Amino acid sequence: MYALAANDGGIQYLSGYSEPGPLALEIAEIPQLDGFGLLFRAGDILIVDLRDPKDICCTIRISMTGSLVGEQISVEDSCRGLDVDDDVAACALLELRDSGNNIMMDDSCMAIDGADNPRSMKSRVICSWSWEPDAMRGQPRLIFCLDDGEFHILEFNWDTEGLKVLPERVHRGLPCKPLLWMDRGMIAGFVEMGDGMILHLEHGRLVHRSTVQNVGPILDLAIADYHGEKQDQLFSCCGMCPEGSLRVIRNGVNVEKLLRTEPIYQGVTGLWTLRMKRTDTYHSFLVLAFVEETRILSVGLSFNDISDAVGFQPEVCTLACGLIADGLLVQIHSKGVKLCLPTSHAHPEGAALTSPVCVDWYPDVTISVGAVGHDVVAVATSNPCCLYILRVRPLSSLQYELYETQHVQLQYEVSCISIPEEDSRLRTSCSAFGGDFRKREGNNSAAEVDVRMFAVIGTHKPSVEVISLEPDEAFRLLSIGSISVNNALGAPVSGCIPENVRFVASERFYILAGLRNGMLLRFESGTSKDQYLPGSFYKESFAPSLSALLQLVAIRHIGITPVGLVPLHDSANSDIIVLSDRSWLLYASRHSLAYSSISFLPASHVTPVSSVDCPSGLLFVAENCLHLVEMVHGKRLNAQKFSVGGTPRKVLYHSDSRTLLVMRTGLTGASCSSDIVQIDPNNGILLSRFKCELGETAKCIQIAKIGSEQVLIVGTSKSTDRPMMPNGEAESIKGRLIVLSLDTLGSPHECSSFIPTSNLSSSSHTGSFPEIVGYANEDFSSNSMCSSPDDICYNQIQFEQIAGHLRSLTHVTFTGAVLAVYPYLDRYVLAAAGNTLSVFGFVNENPHRMKKYAVSRTRFTITCLKTYGSQIAAGDCRDGVLFCSYHENLRKLELIYADPAQRLVGDVVLLDCETAVVSDRRGSISVLSCPGLEGCI
Repeated sequence: MYALAANDGGIQYLSGYSEPGPLALEIAEIPQLDGFGLLFRAGDILIVDLRDPKDICCTIRISMTGSLVGEQISVEDSCRGLDVDDDVAACALLELRDSGNNIMMDDSCMAIDGADNPRSMKSRVICSWSWEPDAMRGQPRLIFCLDDGEFHILEFNWDTEGLKVLPERVHRGLPCKPLLWMDRGMIAGFVEMGDGMILHLEHGRLVHRSTVQNVGPILDLAIADYHGEKQDQLFSCCGMCPEGSLRVIRNGVNVEKLLRTEPIYQGVTGLWTLRMKRTDTYHSFLVLAFVEETRILSVGLSFNDISDAVGFQPEVCTLACGLIADGLLVQIHSKGVKLCLPTSHAHPEGAALTSPVCVDWYPDVTISVGAVGHDVVAVATSNPCCLYILRVRPLSSLQYELYETQHVQLQYEVSCISIPEEDSRLRTSCSAFGGDFRKREGNNSAAEVDVRMFAVIGTHKPSVEVISLEPDEAFRLLSIGSISVNNALGAPVSGCIPENVRFVASERFYILAGLRNGMLLRFESGTSKDQYLPGSFYKESFAPSLSALLQLVAIRHIGITPVGLVPLHDSANSDIIVLSDRSWLLYASRHSLAYSSISFLPASHVTPVSSVDCPSGLLFVAENCLHLVEMVHGKRLNAQKFSVGGTPRKVLYHSDSRTLLVMRTGLTGASCSSDIVQIDPNNGILLSRFKCELGETAKCIQIAKIGSEQVLIVGTSKSTDRPMMPNGEAESIKGRLIVLSLDTLGSPHECSSFIPTSNLSSSSHTGSFPEIVGYANEDFSSNSMCSSPDDICYNQIQFEQIAGHLRSLTHVTFTGAVLAVYPYLDRYVLAAAGNTLSVFGFVNENPHRMKKYAVSRTRFTITCLKTYGSQIAAGDCRDGVLFCSYHENLRKLELIYADPAQRLVGDVVLLDCETAVVSDRRGSISVLSCPGLEGCI
């Protein structure tokens, strides 16, 4: 104990306290209890009485030396200590130095380049602690986390008998550094090499509320334009075992959060915003559908319930709704279709009546799906599979009739219906993008397109079909796109059924289909470039042609839940929000399928909302709340996480199979501690695997091409010890160079539940419309309504779905760990083992016959290799970068020039034959160049 001297302002020694035991780590004052402090030690906590500065004593000792399975910590009285002297101080200083060295030696989590040896702690140590900010007077509480992930709370009470401590274990998870106790029982914990967490103290237990993503440390990364759409993605190896993960980092769309309601919207099945007139700038109504209820709210500064003034049937679940004509709204539910004319209480331009005008239409069977378009309503049933077309006509003032114009029995049940925006907008889009359209004689204005009214439907066949809705024509199939199911993998047909479809008018028209298995498809027609739409879409055409067949041109795995498609605006070329287990913004005008992730919570439903105060808003349903947000300019990075069950050290993107090759270490299985895995970046499924031998650790991987075959080169160490000595020389351990075949790698498309087809059978042309039939009175079983979950969890690599194994072609054993490999001149392989650099070739381009052609040695261990043309750059761990060249005729490696300074090389990249960028272990980045081959840089 020290004090400030009153006479000269110096530091004055007062007294000390010593008790035999482990290393003292930290000291803290107990709030609200003046004169008491905590001494945190490795394995226990001492409560020290400091009220008399010249007579320090320990009152309570809290032991934490129980078993790692969570034995309750013990509280015991402690004996009084003795005053400290110089000898004791010296011994404590030596103990601090020795313990510090031991801690640094055991701290394997920071040894990024070392072996993954699990730390074995003899006693449990407190990683972090925090005091309750609003504790009751005289009862302060401390929460602390142990290095084995246990969370404990200590409650301190002061009464007539003295100080008492009540311990309680409240949680077990990951060890946190640091820990912060916030208001309202919220606790933030941050894991050193993993994701942080927000916890809530409820009834004496900590409950996980949310996750704070942490991508550090990034051990390796690969950048790839995954689908050739100029949308770079970053695949990174993050964290250490047991929190190692693979992250897919993309550019995201940022949102500004404007409003969040209370969590009172459980069981939402549908969400729509409607205008009173098609020409209105802003929306007027917000429709919320629940399992057995429908509510309508007004859109504005406050969302008021106006269900009675609109006229929708409130005690049913709304399947679809929309504006069929100015002032007329349509509700579709399982029992029928309701046409409503709202009153002036719901909208200023509504009818001046006390109750809304309503007209109902009821089929003989139950409705499963429906859609509302301009002057038309389409509904479908499933037992029997029928499609009905309804229209509306005025009878008198404020009197309307909803009548059936057509119906047809189908071969397959309809899963979804979409009616494009009104005809004039489609014509505008077609005229703007050009095409072989007829013009009126003598008129030089923009071309007018005589296009049929049509709808897009998804069927249980499964297929996507375009049908005619012309009032004076019978049902016609205008175009069809089939989805062929790959039953060889046992994929259920139900997963390939379209959940949502949408027509998009861009440079070429196309159709989007979101499937129930999380896949997103893009169909285009086979029309020529000078024709915007297939011939069967025009009124002058009377028969479908082969050009009307839809071709599947793009496939994406958006998520694992049914895919929903919601346009941002009421136009055929609007960008689209794609909903699955996360939200995406799809750019309609881009080729193929181009999208960015939206920086928001996983949502089950979304709809655009436009009002005076928020003209470009979005309303999400997430966590049983309504969230009003607005997309803003500026991008942010969004990361998707796949836990890999070890430490991911290296990652490569294999463009042919569109998969990732990941090198892992620190595995806890008995069969191996390191392996190479092939992972689908869409969903984290492990497609194939190569296991290293027992006790062997993979150190480096590279893709090379030998003749016409692609191979994966792997360098390993056959020892768990460090590959080099502290002075930079190589250890006397063994290593291997392994060549794996990549020709058997499976593509994610092969593991999906459908395959694209270009040659359709004649039966595919008929679609779902074989004939016109009459009504049928049969019982109906309604479809189950699929929606995305409100919550999202990080994905786990699914090891049980391994499709195969990476096949070893050949291998070579070295004296020294193989720390770097690299392809050279498209026919050689470079391998660095210890301080030896070797050149290997393949006899007759046969990957099974590998032969050593040349060897060169350096002074210290080679840690990295790069090539540019015939130039070779080898990173010596102490001598810097060495530039070599291989003479094929002489079969000899020659040193061309060397680094002008000694540096601890981390990595190197060659920009050209004369320029290199080098990073070193001290955090510096240097650019080295050699304008002429003069032996120096």
